[in-house]
Amino acid sequence: IDTGNGGFNTLNFSGVTGKVNINKLITASTNVAVKNFNINELLVKTNGISVGEYTNFSEDIGNQSRINTVRLETGTRSIYSGGVKFKGGEKLVINDFYYAPWNYFDARNIKNVEITNKLAFGPQGSPWGTAKLMFNNLTLGPNAVMDYSQFSNITIQGNFVNNQGTINYLVRGGKVATLNVGNAAAMMFNNDIDSATGFYKPLIKINSAQDLIKNTEHVLVKAKIIGYGNVSTGTNGISNVNLE
Repeated sequence: IDTGNGGFNTLNFSGVTGKVNINKLITASTNVAVKNFNINELLVKTNGISVGEYTNFSEDIGNQSRINTVRLETGTRSIYSGGVKFKGGEKLVINDFYYAPWNYFDARNIKNVEITNKLAFGPQGSPWGTAKLMFNNLTLGPNAVMDYSQFSNITIQGNFVNNQGTINYLVRGGKVATLNVGNAAAMMFNNDIDSATGFYKPLIKINSAQDLIKNTEHVLVKAKIIGYGNVSTGTNGISNVNLE
């Protein structure tokens, strides 16, 4: 379904009582009225025509909705940025999420968004503008990877749970960007050995760590409270972390 032609469009599935399955959905200035969906690929374009054009999921999406791949197209410049907004919902599961400059994803009205495979900057090369990703609570699932740098611009107003995934920090200009969490951050790890490296699978990885500015404090995660738990042994260091 292609509604990314520059005009304002409405897709109304609000009367559907079961799950709506869409293989590929291309949007720009689109009102999507759907309560329960499974989208294989969501491509969000910026039409470059009007200021403030965005895609609006205007129904509560419940707790069973999922998107296999989200791709945000690069905007033409800051004033002609685009994006996605959600009215509300309990949970949204996304497998792969590729974001781009001058495009935003506002999921603050969804209680929890879970990334099950990859959250990464889509375009190749050095970006010339920042994306803006906004979440209420964000979960990084087992073996999932989240690339993070100065161009990520991720806002987490509630809790962040790294459930046996990896935050991949990208060094830019000798620095790493701090992941700011509004409330609590929970880091869940296991005793599994990575056969490729012979080491435990990391919660956090710093690419090109040798390029960091020496003798300087680099803050990776900032939250009101940070806790750790080993799912392999059942030890829990996050009992004092309120993730509700």
